[in-house]
Amino acid sequence: MPVSAWAADVTVIEIGADEGGLSLDNEDQTIAIDVSAVKSLPEVLERVSGKKIVYVGEFHDRFSNHAVELEAVKALYQKNRKIAIGMEMFQRPFQQVLDKYIAGTIDERTMLKGTEYFKRWGFDYNLYRPILTFARSERVPVIALNIRREITDKVSKGGLDSLSEGDKKEIPSQMDFSDNQYREELYEVFKRHEGSKEMNFDFFYTSQVLWDESMSQSVDDFLKSNPDFQVVVLAGNGHLAFGTGIPKRTFRRNGLSYATILNDVDIESDVADYIIYPKPVEGTTAPRIMAVMKEAEGRVVVKGFPEGSISEAAGLREGDIILSVDDTPVAAVDDIRIHLLYKKKGDTVHIKILRKRFLLGDTEKDFSILL
Repeated sequence: MPVSAWAADVTVIEIGADEGGLSLDNEDQTIAIDVSAVKSLPEVLERVSGKKIVYVGEFHDRFSNHAVELEAVKALYQKNRKIAIGMEMFQRPFQQVLDKYIAGTIDERTMLKGTEYFKRWGFDYNLYRPILTFARSERVPVIALNIRREITDKVSKGGLDSLSEGDKKEIPSQMDFSDNQYREELYEVFKRHEGSKEMNFDFFYTSQVLWDESMSQSVDDFLKSNPDFQVVVLAGNGHLAFGTGIPKRTFRRNGLSYATILNDVDIESDVADYIIYPKPVEGTTAPRIMAVMKEAEGRVVVKGFPEGSISEAAGLREGDIILSVDDTPVAAVDDIRIHLLYKKKGDTVHIKILRKRFLLGDTEKDFSILL
């Protein structure tokens, strides 16, 4: 079912009686739901429509979550034409590129290349495409919320002291590290990270707070410049749950009213104002050529293949340099991913490669790959 045609259903979880000799662990209070209080998504959106900021959380790879976000944006837009969409998926240095796309002065390909979407976020753009398409069609401003990934990467490895003077100019002037509950939650996340034993938790925690504070600052900056606007913030559930990531930090800055809607999270006290359980939605995903690729010196080099790779079956080899796809020059991996965004399963793409040979000399070869 296309995301743009989706209408939300809400699933209610019912907690049944104890059977078969099992017993509930009542060390933590068992949660029950009053089903008479269950609301439809339109009712929820009606209730939050008066809030200055509406946060909608997501699991990044679930089309159903993005369908809820689109529904929220559309419903709030119908009540108030002066809304903006804040998106975790875009980073602040690329705001002007987003502005040009929304204004209609550049096309989608140029926007994706200019925002470095596939390098900096990477999830299939089809997950967010209906939201961005709607924003462009209605000229709804989109706010790039996120700080540059290079900065959070540095901090997670070496703390704030690892930042250059130029980097420090990009970080928020206010950062609150006093939320011990949030710190404990992040420690549980940290322990599940591969290689966490070699990492410094304090640096990891600082990078997460920097991430949240930066997105909070972006929301606040926009509202200070556009006080008559309402903002819908789209971000991962972890940045919104219990308000400890972005919401409370933004409230600390401006005291403006807000509501939080999360998708598909466990029911816990104070986790959000509303939790939505949408039915699964099958969205269209962009095809892939199934090759591991790396960028080196302005070229894209094949480094390997997953099992069952269509590229390997077509004749590509490790070490091949991809020169073009369907005669479109390739200088970066995102050139390929942007090109494939406009293809569908069953299409054929033509790839030209440069293959280095020690004895016979380098040679160019052409391959056809059935997607």
